[in-house]
Amino acid sequence: MNIEKIIGQLNKYTPEIVQVLSINNWANFRLYYQIKEEYLNKPISDEFKNVFAIFYILNGPNGLNNKQKNKFFELLETRETSLPKILAGLYEIPGYQGFHSLFLSFGTKLLHTLDNSLPIYDRNIASLLELPTQEPYESLEEGSKNRVYIYNELKNDFTILLDNQEIKSCLVNFRKHLIQATDIDGFEWKDGLLSETKLLDSVLWALYTVLQETVL
Repeated sequence: MNIEKIIGQLNKYTPEIVQVLSINNWANFRLYYQIKEEYLNKPISDEFKNVFAIFYILNGPNGLNNKQKNKFFELLETRETSLPKILAGLYEIPGYQGFHSLFLSFGTKLLHTLDNSLPIYDRNIASLLELPTQEPYESLEEGSKNRVYIYNELKNDFTILLDNQEIKSCLVNFRKHLIQATDIDGFEWKDGLLSETKLLDSVLWALYTVLQETVL
């Protein structure tokens, strides 16, 4: 992870990052707010499941089938906080074409829903932070160990970033810009629902998108 490079890019592309986050009527935050507010009102409703599946792309090409989704929400409802247990629970159920898979990204999204101080793994973040690769595996134990290692590296990187004074200043600046932009668009900004971890996650995710567009 190159912190100075990330800081420079965040400062350089602030307007572009805000623009990416505003796409589809601020869906990045609108749906996230719905998830945070609905989760406070347990038991988990069908509406919550639908919004969660849309926002976190559970139904995507590399997503979960119905049985896996049922297991996922069961793990969420029982507040499972062990990543190895989440990975194993989803691995047990055959997915599309009968494959058994380790869903690191979905597992971290579940954990973040339970505790918004925990980071979320996805390929954008993994690329920016230069995280270790998800390696092929011959057993659940071997694959799970690799995924847990990656997640621990991600948590360590976020701790370092969130302790950095320049990153802290960047996040203060982004909150200011996002509040201003959402006010202009008439979108209700709910600052209390957005942890520093989730704000950092959002701006890094958007930065990756901006960088890809800049290269093109």
